[in-house]
Amino acid sequence: MEGSVNKKYLRKRDYITFSMARFAASAISGLAQGYLLIFYTSVLGIEPITVGVMFLISKIFDGLNDPVMGTIVDKTRSRWGKMRPYIIFGSIPFGIIAIMLFLPVTSMPSSFKVFYMYFTYFCYDIFGTMVGVPLDGLPALVSPNSDERAKLISVSRVVGSVGDQSALVLFSLFMMFLKLKYTLMSIGIVIGVLAPVFLILGAVNVKERIPPSKENIKITDGFRYLFRNKQFLSMICSNLLTFFRNLVSASIVYVVTYIYFNGSLNIAFALPGAVASMLGMLFAPKLKRKLDSKQLFILATVFHSVALAIVFIVGYEVHWIITSLLMFFAMLPVGILNVVPHLMAIDTLDYWEDKTGKRQEGVCFAVMSLRSKVSSAFKDFFLSWLLSFFLFAVPLTSITDHSPMQYRFTQKGIFMIFTIIPAVLNLVSIVPLIFYKLDKKTMGEINLRLSEKRKASFEAASGGQNE
Repeated sequence: MEGSVNKKYLRKRDYITFSMARFAASAISGLAQGYLLIFYTSVLGIEPITVGVMFLISKIFDGLNDPVMGTIVDKTRSRWGKMRPYIIFGSIPFGIIAIMLFLPVTSMPSSFKVFYMYFTYFCYDIFGTMVGVPLDGLPALVSPNSDERAKLISVSRVVGSVGDQSALVLFSLFMMFLKLKYTLMSIGIVIGVLAPVFLILGAVNVKERIPPSKENIKITDGFRYLFRNKQFLSMICSNLLTFFRNLVSASIVYVVTYIYFNGSLNIAFALPGAVASMLGMLFAPKLKRKLDSKQLFILATVFHSVALAIVFIVGYEVHWIITSLLMFFAMLPVGILNVVPHLMAIDTLDYWEDKTGKRQEGVCFAVMSLRSKVSSAFKDFFLSWLLSFFLFAVPLTSITDHSPMQYRFTQKGIFMIFTIIPAVLNLVSIVPLIFYKLDKKTMGEINLRLSEKRKASFEAASGGQNE
């Protein structure tokens, strides 16, 4: 390990380049998560429930591969480190797949469309895992200084949230000139070409400074870690249940298209929420100094649910500007909820190192990625089921680019998916945190012990070199 445990290792360039890599990865995932459902249903004309089943199968299968990828990462030894090689060599295929996802194969038979959907999405999952797992784990290795790691996570997540909304900005821009299917294809090309450039630059510039463990990592360790580290398990279970919250952003495009009848309003609804979310991310580290992660997560969740309930009570009959402004306040705590799980993951890594002497970043963030994908699978399937339940009619855009009028019952249902349903169900994510014990006092004691151990280890290594 280089130097003192309190030494500053990261430069401004490190924060910038890694944040741009996070921006690029978020741009691809934001495009896929935000627009694939409406692409499959409204452009290719595939039934929502068919799409939902595909999402459920592929994302759970892909999620189960994440601990395997994490174990592979932890076993990797190369001159570039253990995280960076996968980001460097997986970025270009990841960008190509982003383009393929949105090719409008509208003239092909229905069976081919379903096959193409499965094939391209499975490829997206494979390369997304190859790039995403090491990208999530890299901040844990770039510095022995815990404050620098926390700052890098916070800064990169803020920039990543901007990347997550890049597809939204492009969508609103292109929809002024192009039909839906060409808009989505154009966005896929732009992001698919530029994202690999940022990913590779970020991986090349950021250095791994914490040496890898010498222990022999087994494939099964990725799954065993989840159940052995009880604090990590509590945090993961809580975050798995936050998929209800993600219904809000996923349903925006349906709200503006089928309630307000103007797809270009997508940016007017999503961008204020994105800005509010970024503000929440910026304030998260400051709030963390006064509250522990558990308290911060609970308060932010309750605030978000109450605010969404208010939007539901006001209703959608008011002017869309009022709804958009109310959603700005409802989305303020979402930024906090996006940052806190990663701060909690670092805490559970420190807890595990203090308890066992082991530090398994690859496995930890692979399971985090598994959680994200399984949660996303539940969200997509649940959204597809809700659309079917509320009698959503599949648009005939593949033929005439016409969006059919929805039943009044369907419009009310879409607004419920946007507001009151996630408001109520998201509260269940608080329950698993009953078993999470890493409060401010406990983490202070753990960090003190680890600091002393690392200092002693460094001094011993320095003494050995000087003899």
